[in-house]
Amino acid sequence: MSGEAQRDTSQTRLTGRGAVMVMLAVFALGLLVASWLGWPVLAGASFVIGSVAAVLYVRPGDLLMVTIAPPLLFGIALVAVKAATATGSLALSVAEGMAITMAEVAPWLFAGVVLTLIIAWARGLRGCVRELRQDLRAVGHPAAGRLATDRLPDDRPATDRPSAGRPGADRPAADRRPAATVGPPPSPAAGDAPPRGP
Repeated sequence: MSGEAQRDTSQTRLTGRGAVMVMLAVFALGLLVASWLGWPVLAGASFVIGSVAAVLYVRPGDLLMVTIAPPLLFGIALVAVKAATATGSLALSVAEGMAITMAEVAPWLFAGVVLTLIIAWARGLRGCVRELRQDLRAVGHPAAGRLATDRLPDDRPATDRPSAGRPGADRPAADRRPAATVGPPPSPAAGDAPPRGP
């Protein structure tokens, strides 16, 4: 394989959706095996492995989603696995199994979240957070989101400036009619005929 092809395969990145699917698969598999073997450490290790793998291989633009999603995805996988392996009352078995598993893997969850945040921060999470804040500001203040190209420089003549809110401002100057003046009607000139009555 050539050097360029090797570089392309080594730089292959997951999309945000792909990273979510990888995490779900790793979490579910780890939880299933841990449930069958009765070894809760495997469930916690699967959380750390899945989270770190996703944040390492995801595209930099999707870092924010992949950093926030692991605890939620682990909870979804945990409910699904406990429901699939439940014995007796489904609701009671799922609730009991979730409480026990969460208590056993809590240190692993904490370590996985911290490690994921550290790796994501090193890969550019700060830029993703900055972009999100700018997008939220633009949504909150639509006037602030205008493009700079809409604003004209001060040295352009006033006729070239767009006049928002004035009717007929977009027509050429020759087509515009003078605005009506407010005041008394003009008096008739000396040679004009007086107006006829009814």
